[in-house]
Amino acid sequence: MIATALAILAALGVGAALTWVLERLFWQPGSEPGPAHIAEIGRNLDIVNSDRWLLPAGPVVALAGVALAMVVVPFGPGLIGRDLRIGVFYVIVVIDFVVLGLALAGWGTDTPDAVEACYRIIAQLVAYVVPLGLAYVGVIMMARSLSTVAIVEAQNGLWFVVLQPIGFVLYLVTGLMQSYRAPFLEPFAVSIGGGVLGACGGWSALLWRIALAGVLFLVAAIGAVLYLGGPNGPVLPGWVWMIIKTYGLMALMLGLGRTVRPLSTASMLALSWKILIPLGLLNVLLVGGFILLGIGPSRP
Repeated sequence: MIATALAILAALGVGAALTWVLERLFWQPGSEPGPAHIAEIGRNLDIVNSDRWLLPAGPVVALAGVALAMVVVPFGPGLIGRDLRIGVFYVIVVIDFVVLGLALAGWGTDTPDAVEACYRIIAQLVAYVVPLGLAYVGVIMMARSLSTVAIVEAQNGLWFVVLQPIGFVLYLVTGLMQSYRAPFLEPFAVSIGGGVLGACGGWSALLWRIALAGVLFLVAAIGAVLYLGGPNGPVLPGWVWMIIKTYGLMALMLGLGRTVRPLSTASMLALSWKILIPLGLLNVLLVGGFILLGIGPSRP
């Protein structure tokens, strides 16, 4: 148990470090840095009105959520912390600890900018949570399982991105929302001082750096599992394929996100309810039709 926990933390640390490096490559001078904002780790802040419990609890809760979600990510045969039968549902729940951590820190800082960031973070959750769930539902229907390992095995013959391109695009967009990357980085906008990151320093800044890079790494890894067959692939070991797919998907997300101007919270909500949710429902209907026609993985 201890060895597994240490391995998961090590994988998260390495993954977050590589993610931060990749993200800086896509950053353009003069653009909104978002979660890639340079956190001043050597700076210790003494915020007069901050809450002594909520403010330091924020990054701990966020990092815990990312680490717990890593448990069910299959990086190869046998390279998984625990194969839960409800692995996908588990990920959906625990990864939102990041939202809770950001909200705690924003409210606990008790500055106008941080509190505004807290409200924006919660509104962004409302915007992405339903269409993101629909992106998961299509995969779950076709794989007939909530297990991440079973979903990978169901793609031995054909990746789900081929059968569900709408669901894949939906996941890319909502994944960017969930990880607060361009164009959905308003909670960390320069206009509000970088949000929570503008009001942290020392060890809390380091934890935020790992947690926020880790959530992007996790979103890309889960996307690789759901739509790209996870560690499945010829010749190379499974873990190598998983790394290639994860960072390839991450590069695609970051590159596409930078081509669109940053969106306001109101624009995100409008995008979600007017476009993303209808697309998600359409994808679910198409997947249902494929299942009735016998298209996709055969029943065990």
